Amino acid sequence: MATTDGRGSHSALDAALDIFRMRQYFDVVVRARDVATAVRKDATFLDTVRRGLLPLPFDRRPAPGHIFGPLHGAAPPPLAGRVGVVATGGSGALASLIGVAKALEDSGTEVSVYSVCSGSALFGFPLGAGMSPDEAAELTASMRPDDYIDVGWREMAALVPTLARGWCGIVRGDKLEAFYRGHFGGLTLAQLRTPTYAPIWNVEHNRLDFVGPRTHPDMLVAHAIRMAVSLPLFVQPVVLDGLSWCDGGVVDIFPVRPVLDIEPAVDTAVAVNGFYPHEFRGEDVTGWDGRPLSIVSAASQVRTCQQAELAREHLGRLRREARTLLVEPVPYWKVAGTGFYQQFLDTREWPEFMRAGRAAMLASLRRRARRSAA
Repeated sequence: MATTDGRGSHSALDAALDIFRMRQYFDVVVRARDVATAVRKDATFLDTVRRGLLPLPFDRRPAPGHIFGPLHGAAPPPLAGRVGVVATGGSGALASLIGVAKALEDSGTEVSVYSVCSGSALFGFPLGAGMSPDEAAELTASMRPDDYIDVGWREMAALVPTLARGWCGIVRGDKLEAFYRGHFGGLTLAQLRTPTYAPIWNVEHNRLDFVGPRTHPDMLVAHAIRMAVSLPLFVQPVVLDGLSWCDGGVVDIFPVRPVLDIEPAVDTAVAVNGFYPHEFRGEDVTGWDGRPLSIVSAASQVRTCQQAELAREHLGRLRREARTLLVEPVPYWKVAGTGFYQQFLDTREWPEFMRAGRAAMLASLRRRARRSAA
């Protein structure tokens, strides 16, 4: 049946064959391959999904205890001027952001602004709220899947009779917001001790915005965290001013605007990459055309090409406008494919990611100190 949007008639076939939709088709193909591969090769994947979506009483595990030990060796000198920390998304692997903050604390560096994205919002907003890295580590490492995952079973049961009207995510997100509200209460973004921002993406008008003290001062911190991690098709969108908003990392995985444009520009930036290969390079699929189902290998590049290119451009801009230290504490393959969902549904590796963040940041600070002294 043809429809008209004011610019002429459009059929369902027009929409299906729209060249700009091909990226979405490729995305479905690649994600289906990732899931099939994980199920075939990794027997723990299905158990991780089950633990996250349908926890049982015997899934309990002991609390992780104290995350960070004493600082070994001399503390590196602090970073000078206004310091901004920009972190990519990357699901639970961005627990490493807390370790980065711990190393900055070890050096006596004061952070002036955080810009987080998707998964790093889980860890960055508590830091912005005034928690010490040790306190933020204890809070987030104590999380269990049933603390923050609430599957919309009722909504999924109604998919067929309602023709999936209004459905856009497996997880509701109410529990996650309640978890953070239990710790931060009515704290608003304007009341953050350190300004913290995250990108959000609007479904209706396909545009990007940022939640933070200067843009949405009256928004509750807990609500901002929920909105920042509402990954389309996984976590349901959040309504703001009558519009539906999702995780802005689907567009901007490395959001530098808050530290350069929204807040006063920083002098030094710490860039935390936990989502792409070193320097935001794309994955190397050399030889793709000689593999079976070559189009699937090509599709994996198509689905990330715009996001990766924008991240590289943003890293270049950050380096032009501020002294920049790039740290990559957790190998990106930890969140590649189904790893992204595994690290969200299973918190057991989060403490190790935190320690990796501290080690990587301390190493970067010490290299910088040696270069300055040479």
